[in-house]
Order: sequence, then C-alpha cells, then structure tokens
Amino acid sequence: MRKSDLIMEFSAEFGTSKKDAKNMVSWLENQIIDGVKSGDEVVLDIGKFQIKKTPARKGRNPLTGETIKIKAKTKPVFKASKKFKDCLEK
Repeated sequence: MRKSDLIMEFSAEFGTSKKDAKNMVSWLENQIIDGVKSGDEVVLDIGKFQIKKTPARKGRNPLTGETIKIKAKTKPVFKASKKFKDCLEK
C-alpha cells in the first residue's frame, strides 16, 4: 500500500475529500517525524517509532582490508508491537 492508496482508503472510510484526506495523512506523518526528531518515542498500537544511536567504531574495507573509522550515526527505527506481530501470524 502506498501513500496514495492510504489517502483513497481514508477518504472513502471517513467520507472526506481526497484533498482533506491527503492533508490529514501528511499531518500524521509530520507529527511522527517531529516527535522522533525531538527525541521522543512515538507509540501507536502497531508499534513505536524512535531514534537509535550507533556509536563510532572501527571497520574494515572489504576490498583492501584497510581499517577505517565509521562515524557515529543517529537513525530512525520502528519496533513492531506484539499485537501487530500476532495479527501477522494468523
């Protein structure tokens, strides 16, 4: 399912125009992004969005075998809830 499919489903389910549905879906996306950017966990019934920090470390170039420094990173992560995982097993 793509964003456009979600917008059409939302529009049909709630009887709104596609423009209003698009604005609502975009608003939700922005709320999730803003929450995660500020360092908060965004928790929904399907799981939670959060930030994971990976420390700097040493790695190895597989072509040359040379040791390289890998910078620390901050990346977004989604952890599925047990409820979400369980409904996929059925």
